[in-house]
Amino acid sequence: MPPPRFEPIPETFWRELPAKHDRIAVGSLNVLNNCFQYAQPQSHGYSSWGYTVLRTVYTPESDALFPVAMERLKRLIRYWCHYTRFQAYGAYCEESKIDYAEPNEELFRRCFLDVVEDREGLAHLDSGSDNSPDRFTALADYFRQWLAGIDTGNSLNIDPRFSSCLAIDSESLALLAAIPDELPVLQCPATRKDKADTLGTGYPAWLWLIEARYMAQPARHRGPYPGWLRLEPRDILTTWDDHWSVNNSHRRFCLGHEETPQGSGIYYYNRERWLCIEDEETPDGSGDYYFN
Repeated sequence: MPPPRFEPIPETFWRELPAKHDRIAVGSLNVLNNCFQYAQPQSHGYSSWGYTVLRTVYTPESDALFPVAMERLKRLIRYWCHYTRFQAYGAYCEESKIDYAEPNEELFRRCFLDVVEDREGLAHLDSGSDNSPDRFTALADYFRQWLAGIDTGNSLNIDPRFSSCLAIDSESLALLAAIPDELPVLQCPATRKDKADTLGTGYPAWLWLIEARYMAQPARHRGPYPGWLRLEPRDILTTWDDHWSVNNSHRRFCLGHEETPQGSGIYYYNRERWLCIEDEETPDGSGDYYFN
């Protein structure tokens, strides 16, 4: 099935907004607009956000579960696109909540997860809980070869869709398919505990995010982070925005991440931990280095 075609984002989403609007959602639309400001309209995924999803599990059971998991994942993404309209909880939330939801719905409408199903090319890379480097290196190689066959236009080094991909294997598929069919109602939580409960919506589901461009540049690696991590559904939009910043930075070159638990070799996305920042020598040539 060909990818959906999107028109440029109407300027009304930042020029004709009501005073009370979701600045986070509008900010993400602005990032999307900047990403495609000079892009060629025929390029793959033009004016949309999201990732390519590599399906690595091919069993009779997975054939039934995969469409269920993708449908529930998309519902979760919509939930998180609207979640920021309801800040805090209780009376403060009721007073500050944002009823105008058009930017949030437009953001979700432009989400495009491009699923690649290739039993012959990907099934041997489904190893359950195997986190071996060879497996993820092969997935990153597959993604780069797949990219060579599509029209990336002039956006190859800018669009986050072309620098990283997602992967769903047997382990992550089981977790995604177990997401409850009914999600919490989008409304103000009454108490702090209710707010905490909504923040856990979708947990413990995750899927793999593979930073293929970063993995192809070993000379820029700092520390043990290998370039792949577990990504919770609530962070898919956040990582796309963050990836755009990485792609437009001369200093940052991977996503924030955290090893959980320590020493496990398993990494999760953490926006607050900017660890991939290049050292730069001070102008006086003293040999001292600083972070910029």
